[in-house]
Amino acid sequence: MSDAANESFAFGSELMGRGYATHLDYVVGGITLAASIVAVLLGFYNLYLVKTITIFHNAFGAFWASRTVGEIGSNAVYVLYSGPMTLLQPKWVHPYAGILIFTIGYFFACHACVMHQVVSANRMIAVCLPLKYRLIFSKRVCQILIAMCWIEVAFVVLLYLVVPCQMVGPITARFSTTGMERDFSYVGTVVNRFCFCVCFATVITDLITLVKIVQIKKSGKQTSTFRRDVRFFFQTSVQNITMMMALTMIVVANNSQSPDSMITQILGFDTLIITHINNALALIIFNPEVRARIAGKSTNSIGADSGPRQVPPRSTDHSSHEI
Repeated sequence: MSDAANESFAFGSELMGRGYATHLDYVVGGITLAASIVAVLLGFYNLYLVKTITIFHNAFGAFWASRTVGEIGSNAVYVLYSGPMTLLQPKWVHPYAGILIFTIGYFFACHACVMHQVVSANRMIAVCLPLKYRLIFSKRVCQILIAMCWIEVAFVVLLYLVVPCQMVGPITARFSTTGMERDFSYVGTVVNRFCFCVCFATVITDLITLVKIVQIKKSGKQTSTFRRDVRFFFQTSVQNITMMMALTMIVVANNSQSPDSMITQILGFDTLIITHINNALALIIFNPEVRARIAGKSTNSIGADSGPRQVPPRSTDHSSHEI
């Protein structure tokens, strides 16, 4: 970096507003704010459904709830900071506020991503190894898995703070007031590409589950909870399309300040919000128990299972409150 650039450099300037908003700011900020508000509200409604409908009182429900908490935390950042900052472009907000908000949002977003891999693996085991499901996903195992995921993403976020000069604010391209390439982060580059690989592995996991579902359908050897497991699988796999789109755009843009990369970066973040909306809607669309609750009908006739078993449904009543 030249001496002239160093002299004109203002720390965190790319996190500050320019003092006035353009038409593009209004469009992007409005879409981001509206979508994130919808995502947050649907996320809280998902938590309410998982808490009150007994069919989700199992390992799948516990993982889904933990992932939803991550999604709510991530989207709350757009509601409270990114959306308003884009719309208003205030110059008085200190750069450290953007760094703090980025750290919080990234923490929750990473957890939602990691938990999706766990949910996908949960569905694969439910379909492929139904007789071992309850043993593998016991209440204690589920609690340990969820705790480990929260701890893991905490260490990932700490890398941005421990490794020098790696911190990049949220959607920095929107607030850039300098032409300097300051938004490159080695940690961010590695983490984003690793997340892409993990999510791609989830696609493979879901393909394995789908193949097994087809095989079971053809054989006619279905467990008592097979249809429920298929519904849970499809509501889980629906995320992969938009999630892969979002990660692809984020990896390609990689926080570059070029105009094309800026647009790609914005689309990547907004697609991530749409992914979270899809997840929340999937719980409603794919489960008749949820639709019945919304319609005001009783769901007492539908019991919950702690996992797939080759026994009549009536024997699952005793496990309605197990993880």
